[in-house]
Amino acid sequence: MNIETYRKSQKFFYHWYFKIYHRLKVIGLKNIPDGAVLIAAHHEGGYDLDNHAISCCHPTRDIHVLDWDKYHYINSLWGRYFLVGGIPLWLRGGIRWNYINPYLHKKGSQYPSLVCIFPEGNSGSLLHRHILWKFFPGVVRIALKYKVPIVPAALIGFQKASPILISIEQEHGPADPIYFPLITLPLKLKIEFGTSFELDKFYDKDLTREEEFWIANRIIRPKIAKLCMKHRKVLLQKVDFKMKKQTYKHPCNI
Repeated sequence: MNIETYRKSQKFFYHWYFKIYHRLKVIGLKNIPDGAVLIAAHHEGGYDLDNHAISCCHPTRDIHVLDWDKYHYINSLWGRYFLVGGIPLWLRGGIRWNYINPYLHKKGSQYPSLVCIFPEGNSGSLLHRHILWKFFPGVVRIALKYKVPIVPAALIGFQKASPILISIEQEHGPADPIYFPLITLPLKLKIEFGTSFELDKFYDKDLTREEEFWIANRIIRPKIAKLCMKHRKVLLQKVDFKMKKQTYKHPCNI
């Protein structure tokens, strides 16, 4: 069986797994525009359950999730046999645009596609399940480079269905999770897609890293937090990175 045939079989399995075992409810599909879109979701739960669910929750379109290259199929058996496709994302050395171009660039082979990113980069433990962690600026850079709308997404119930008991911090990259129990629990899950928006006032701007962090945590993160608050309590982690709001002048005032 070649890899593409395996991927299709895998997606078919996960579709029915979530529908029957977790009674997955998907809300707000109408909020996903036609064309290329960047979906920004918060990370929740273990075993990449949220990754699996969001990648196969759309009835007619594939959602390609950006995965840490360590767990992507090009570098691991976990990615090859358990993740449903995905796009590799390196956490150091910058974004490698050649992996994203096929999906979001207008001349890409799979354009227009739906691409999903988890701006937190990590999922918290059960004790910290109400915390929405600080966002990294990759979501901003991708949205601005391709000038695509962003759709916020809330994933509900994943932390209870696949709880992370503790997380062991690593010097480079996300923490390593310790799961308990070692199986996913048959609890009901939800995914809600919010109203799309664009960062159009920042298009073609030469932003600093501090400004990108500000956009990620002061514009994008609150929209996801508000969506999550419809379903559960949310606390925002304090951002310990230096941030700066970009000074924007409307063309009519120049």
